[in-house]
Amino acid sequence: MRKAAAALATIAAVGAATPALAQRTDENAVTAADDAFGTSVGNETIGLYSSDEVRGFSPGAAGNFRMDGLYLGGIFVGNPRLNAGSTVKVGLSAQGYPFPAPTGIVELSMRPAGRDPLLSGVAYGGWRTGIELDGQLPVSDTLSIAGGVGFNRFMDNPGGDHAYYYTAGIAPEWRPDDDTRVRAYHAIEYSPRDRSTPFVFVNGPHLPPDIPYRFQGQDWAAWRNRTDSTGMFGHKTFGDWRIAAGIFRQVQKNPESYNTLMVDTAADGAARYLVNIHPPRRSASNAGEVRLTRTFEEGPRRHNIYLSAKGRLRTGDFGGEQVVDFGPITVGEVPPEFLKPDVEFGPETRDKLRQLTGGIAYHGLWPGIGEFSVGLQKTKYRKTISPPAAEPIVTRAQPWLYNATLAVNLFKGVVAYAGYTRGLEDSGIAPEIAVNRSEAPPALLTSQKDIGVRWAIGPMRLVVGGFDVRKPYFNLDPGLVYRQLGTVRHRGLEISLAGEPIEGLNIVAGAVLMKPRVSGDAVELGLIGKKAVGKAETTFVANFDYRLPFAPAYSVNLGINHLGDRPGSADNLLIVPGRTQVDFGGRYRFQLAKFPATLRLQVTNLLDDYAWNVTEFGGFRRAPPRRVQGTLSVDF
Repeated sequence: MRKAAAALATIAAVGAATPALAQRTDENAVTAADDAFGTSVGNETIGLYSSDEVRGFSPGAAGNFRMDGLYLGGIFVGNPRLNAGSTVKVGLSAQGYPFPAPTGIVELSMRPAGRDPLLSGVAYGGWRTGIELDGQLPVSDTLSIAGGVGFNRFMDNPGGDHAYYYTAGIAPEWRPDDDTRVRAYHAIEYSPRDRSTPFVFVNGPHLPPDIPYRFQGQDWAAWRNRTDSTGMFGHKTFGDWRIAAGIFRQVQKNPESYNTLMVDTAADGAARYLVNIHPPRRSASNAGEVRLTRTFEEGPRRHNIYLSAKGRLRTGDFGGEQVVDFGPITVGEVPPEFLKPDVEFGPETRDKLRQLTGGIAYHGLWPGIGEFSVGLQKTKYRKTISPPAAEPIVTRAQPWLYNATLAVNLFKGVVAYAGYTRGLEDSGIAPEIAVNRSEAPPALLTSQKDIGVRWAIGPMRLVVGGFDVRKPYFNLDPGLVYRQLGTVRHRGLEISLAGEPIEGLNIVAGAVLMKPRVSGDAVELGLIGKKAVGKAETTFVANFDYRLPFAPAYSVNLGINHLGDRPGSADNLLIVPGRTQVDFGGRYRFQLAKFPATLRLQVTNLLDDYAWNVTEFGGFRRAPPRRVQGTLSVDF
């Protein structure tokens, strides 16, 4: 019984991310990463994947964000006063998670509320300037509080493309005994002014012309945003049993929001200048889960049985915006400052999503032999779209969802794995360029297969795996209507190598060789090409962090990120060239008035590579040129 309880405490909350460091002077994504699939620590992010995209898809749409292993329903708790980092779990690293869905799992780590008083300060200088204060304070033997405040100003390029962000959060933790833990949090992220450069849409199989990196928006077209995140989660262990539960809420308000577009752009840069002005927006997302786990042992074998009930509710508005055409413009030139138009917004459409899911799962572990898991869920999905002066449009789905995984220890240090997962997810919303912009299509049935091997080679860990993810494909048709155009299939090979081959040198490197393909009537009729827009077939990353043996207070870091060619248009006639970005920097650790401190200098895009980024809808933005950033962290 005691062994089972101990096992429950360590593995029943499967999927805990790499523990967040309490001291911000020690934040280092390279040294914290176990593999190359995606690690975020503080303000550093490395890896093949991220919280925005895994294997070419959105883990948020799949409902694969987790906090303490619990379901967040697409809510990303990204406020830096709460979020200490995240890790992306795919292949073998995701196998122990009960109730996964296709597109990987992103496990979020909350800033710790430890038993020792601590205050950390971080100051930034460069294209990002600001200051952040984060701390933890024990109130009693059982209660501690973590929290912080921050202000940041992002100056993306000369000419005024900038944003201001204020953040604040508090997150107490209650630990009445070793078997009980409860955390609550509330945080605010507020931006009174956020200006961004327009998206460029071309009118043929050509890139926009080379342009200076400068602001090309309107001074008055600045967003105002506020995001409130609130939640409570925890667990209690009693004997062989463990109950975990969480409830999460996020409200996003946009009193002012704009999207600036340069459309019909010719090869010489001639374009039309549009500004989409939106009415005040508000969206609210709620999610929660209750999970009961029993762990028991049978000789060397350990068994976990999970029962789960979870759900989510999301409400929001779309439509009603006004598109103002300011006439001809030349991409790359500073546009005139147009007068802010006085617009009258149209009626809005209400969007409400509700999903309830119950499931049962099993995970078995036989040390030295392997592990096996299987899960079955029944979900009830309902989306209601309520247009003005019309009957609501209701979409329902009640599919069975299931998953199974197997890992086998072939011999010492080598593990082979395979898995299959079926899921249900949102398809996103129609982009600003669409005729039916902001419209929300129904849910999508998805599937994922993966297979691979992990090999521990001394201090290094090598993972080589294959994946096959399939989903209905929504994008713009030739008439700029956002609709289902067929089925998209991402097949590929992913490779990760991570570890410390010699003392002081940490390496995190990986590659994805992917074949994203679209099939269906739209492809057969020649309306679109067979390659998904904006998806590269080749991705490579390599990060190195080396602490100098002759001067251990110093370390240097090098990052290489390569993104291959990708289609820039639905017809595949436009190909966006690949790019390779090199980042270089270093750290100096020292004492500042007896307090630990770290000074970090970082140069991104060291070689000043010129490149265009392209969205999955064919919108272009120039990638940032060479930039320098300095960061000073102090732990008091």
